[in-house]
Amino acid sequence: MNDCEDEAIRAGQLMETQRLSGPMRDSWKSGNFWVMYAARNNFVFDSIYWQKIDQPFFGPTQSFGFDNVWKERLHLLTPKEKEYIDECVKLKFEEIDTRPLAWDPDEYTRAYECEWIE
Repeated sequence: MNDCEDEAIRAGQLMETQRLSGPMRDSWKSGNFWVMYAARNNFVFDSIYWQKIDQPFFGPTQSFGFDNVWKERLHLLTPKEKEYIDECVKLKFEEIDTRPLAWDPDEYTRAYECEWIE
């Protein structure tokens, strides 16, 4: 990429301040690339999170595989957050049969927003 940028600068098609290779390299090294990728592509969020995000940000774990490593992170949550997760899981299991599409905020979304804004 640096070579392409150098050539574009020599040809007057790019200014030095428009280089992307440096910020891209920094994003890759810091792991921010994976955070942004997971945020933009929800279908790969779990896989990306557990492979690329969790350990660099929260430290090593004793478990291997996605099935168990999350259990080691539960201590990071408050009792209220754990309770909220239980409510969300229960709701999702109840919705399995109907699979409603929610385009507008519902009572659960509003309650969630209120809890996290406080």
